[in-house]
Amino acid sequence: MEIKDVGERRLIESIWDVFKVRNEDEDVHFYDQGSNYLLFAIDTINEGFHFEKSWNPELIGKFLVDINLSDIASKNGKPLEMMVSFSFPRTLEEKWVRSLVKGMRDELVKYNVKFSGGDLKEAKRISLTGLIIGTAKKGSEFRRSGARPGDLVYASSKIGKNERAILEYYDGVKEKSREILDINPRLDLLGSLSRSGVTSCIDNSDGVYKSLGLLSRLSGVRIKIEHDISENPSNERERVLLYSMGGGYELFFTSPLKLSRYHLVGRVIKGRGVVDLNGKSPDYSGYDHFRSKLKHFHKNP
Repeated sequence: MEIKDVGERRLIESIWDVFKVRNEDEDVHFYDQGSNYLLFAIDTINEGFHFEKSWNPELIGKFLVDINLSDIASKNGKPLEMMVSFSFPRTLEEKWVRSLVKGMRDELVKYNVKFSGGDLKEAKRISLTGLIIGTAKKGSEFRRSGARPGDLVYASSKIGKNERAILEYYDGVKEKSREILDINPRLDLLGSLSRSGVTSCIDNSDGVYKSLGLLSRLSGVRIKIEHDISENPSNERERVLLYSMGGGYELFFTSPLKLSRYHLVGRVIKGRGVVDLNGKSPDYSGYDHFRSKLKHFHKNP
């Protein structure tokens, strides 16, 4: 059976099954160091799937850093160092590589993260893998599990800008590539969120439905969407499409507290699954690496 017929979720579980280890089902690995965790976040972007060589290489470098930082932010962690594996075709211009690295450097300096080298290989197309190491105090880390009935569900910001940019780019508006790559890892919110009673958290890389579906499944609860947090959808069909896509990397989290600073999405109740605004149970598979036809930006296992 081809993996396009298996799908991302089943393939991930198949990989873990070979190792006979339970899937941690987080987007970082927590390495126990006693009173702290070391956090390991890894992400790959590939030419032709996540970016095109014709796009601004500085922004591609920034994006590579930011998607990994977003994973650290979703755990209430502090990023420390980054390593990168670069795979390039031998015909690639050195100027392109230097611009890519400059974009990485500027973003790492912005967040006070050290670049610690990595690996360099030849490939037919550009492939970039980032690894960020961070730290979190044990007991203060955020996980995808922990939501409880009675909690409220929040988003750190409305969604729609990046999702619409992806749609418009593939409709022919090529300058939208800048907006696709313009994401903001929400490390800026961690001081506030640490005081906000967060019980579960995830960064919205693969779509609202998938993000909330993961919080629901891993916490053993039902999430009821009660408010639209998309920016000015033209109709219900567009809202559902925006909720089904990823690319914005905002944080979705649960808390028992009323928090006016954040956008209220809904609430946690007893049961399983996700209930949409329209009362239906949405398809919360989100972006599937091997099934989805729309090219947009997403996470790996």
